[in-house]
Amino acid sequence: MNAKKKNGFRIIPYRLEHEQALLEIERQSPQGFMVKLEILRDHFLSRAALFDDYAAYVVLGPDDQVLAGGVGAQVPMLINGELHQTGFGFDVLVDPAVRNRGIGRDLATCVRKRFFEPKGLKPQFTTLRAGNLTMLHLLSKSYRDTYLYEFLYLTFPTARTLRVENTAIGEPIFGASLLSDSENLNNYHEVTESGIGLWHTHQVFQLKVKSVSPVLSGGLWLGNRFIRTNKYVPLVGSVLKTTTIFNLTQDNIHTLPEVSLQLYQQGINYMQICCQPNDAVYHALQKSALNAFSHYIVSTQELNPDEPLKLDVRCL
Repeated sequence: MNAKKKNGFRIIPYRLEHEQALLEIERQSPQGFMVKLEILRDHFLSRAALFDDYAAYVVLGPDDQVLAGGVGAQVPMLINGELHQTGFGFDVLVDPAVRNRGIGRDLATCVRKRFFEPKGLKPQFTTLRAGNLTMLHLLSKSYRDTYLYEFLYLTFPTARTLRVENTAIGEPIFGASLLSDSENLNNYHEVTESGIGLWHTHQVFQLKVKSVSPVLSGGLWLGNRFIRTNKYVPLVGSVLKTTTIFNLTQDNIHTLPEVSLQLYQQGINYMQICCQPNDAVYHALQKSALNAFSHYIVSTQELNPDEPLKLDVRCL
């Protein structure tokens, strides 16, 4: 069912004919500030297809040109040991030429009213970097109440030796896990002998370095709430192939150097781990990390940072 026209645009379900236009909008919307990263993937729904149930929508202008797109999916989340079916919004793209016209806000509202709410999915959430004030403002307009849960992305170049400073870290309160046993996901992950999970993000999308600010000539990655850990600047044109670690525990964290070497030998040049700011995982690994970027889970339900939380690795 088509949404009513408003301000010259309408929202309809995604169709294959919209594919190339959405990928072009994504190409025109590089991520990052000092280092601009372009997403490389074959299909707009490459990430959405990893979930059992999802809905994708497209915003069309007066001449049916594609102005924006976005996806909502049903995804499990483990909150304080209890499994919840939640609504996850992601891959929201708006053509740079038509931003600040309320299109992103109406698209988020559409996903909420036409997919999340009919399915009774609570909480509803997305993840975004801490400096993305535009998206935070958009979500505040689309939802009556939103709450922020902070976590960090630690990035490790597999070409360098990874060191674990302290293996007796205690069990992490926040972490990632694969909370689905769908056979469709078998090609995207593996589990090491120690129990560490490897989610091959590079099979879903990769990141190409589009530009690097001259300010970084000293070799620092900078960003909102950036924590400097190592000096390194990626080359323009280089492609970042990443694996995301999940099921990290105090019993297997000591095997990470072996995992990093294994990934390097497979041609995967980066590994990422998510943790809470200044928790035991962060202190055990931060000296080997290339950087640590602050992100938020923006949720319609308050998530207590002192209670165990497992985020599905497909959301990272």
